[in-house]
Amino acid sequence: MSHVEMLERRGYRLLDILGSGSHAKVDGVVKVYMAEFIADNLCQRPMACKLVDMEKAPRNYVVKFLPKELEILRRIKHPHIIEIYSIIQWNKRYICTFMQLAEKGDLLDFILENGAVSENQMRVWFRQITLAVQYMHTLEIVHRDLKCENILITAKFNVKVSDFGFARSILDDHGSAILSDTFCGSLCYIAPEVLKGLPYNPKISDMWGLGVILFVALNCTMPFRKFSQIKKMYEAQMSCDWTFRKKISDELSTQVKSLVKKLLEPDLTKRLGVQQILNSKWIAMNPKCLILSEREKSALEKAEEEITKIKAKKSTTADVA
Repeated sequence: MSHVEMLERRGYRLLDILGSGSHAKVDGVVKVYMAEFIADNLCQRPMACKLVDMEKAPRNYVVKFLPKELEILRRIKHPHIIEIYSIIQWNKRYICTFMQLAEKGDLLDFILENGAVSENQMRVWFRQITLAVQYMHTLEIVHRDLKCENILITAKFNVKVSDFGFARSILDDHGSAILSDTFCGSLCYIAPEVLKGLPYNPKISDMWGLGVILFVALNCTMPFRKFSQIKKMYEAQMSCDWTFRKKISDELSTQVKSLVKKLLEPDLTKRLGVQQILNSKWIAMNPKCLILSEREKSALEKAEEEITKIKAKKSTTADVA
């Protein structure tokens, strides 16, 4: 029985292919489909399905990254993170993750089709993205692959953070945060401390990714677009060798240009954190952006409660050991 037949028996039908995931370097490893739930013919719910063929996937991905991704997907629930409906594993070969469908595609496609995002629109979207990252960091989870392609846009014109293939929990067995030493992410979005090849604080590195996203959305180009070699990219980052396009720079507020500069800051001690972004003068230019919705507030409170319990349990277990 094929994976298509198996899914239909469980009430799911795969439709058109939407794209390929970040681990699709080997043809056919990861495919993303439009799908629908057909168990109840009166209510066919459109969704997306990420199908992973573990026989074709690199062993490093199957052993190291995929288990962490699935564990994290089962834990997270936030209004600005793509919603997961179900995860099905079949025949030890296929893993199917059914998730919310983002009808408007991803942020990069939006920029390519429509040009630079207006500052007012991007303020709303960037706040949503930052709140999602704040929620993850509260749970001591880091994304490590924040980029425009992983920001999805819904029919209601809200954004959702997606693709947790490189995400991981950063708590050790004692409940303490640990550094990362894995070189992962997309080159144009990777922070200089990651390129350096030494252990790094992944929360701070996520902030760099946010800075690149904000720059790209407003400027309609990459900040370090001319560099394909890691050494040259690193040198450009450390020397802050980037600039807004003249025409766009003249139209942007000093507040947003200052925020981008503080996020694309190579000095880790000076780079902004999530709370500083949310409290920034640029976000405050729209007073509504300073107020959490009930869903946003509830998600953050639950994350704080959950991580407190996890740390306490790990600490107790470590003491007993």
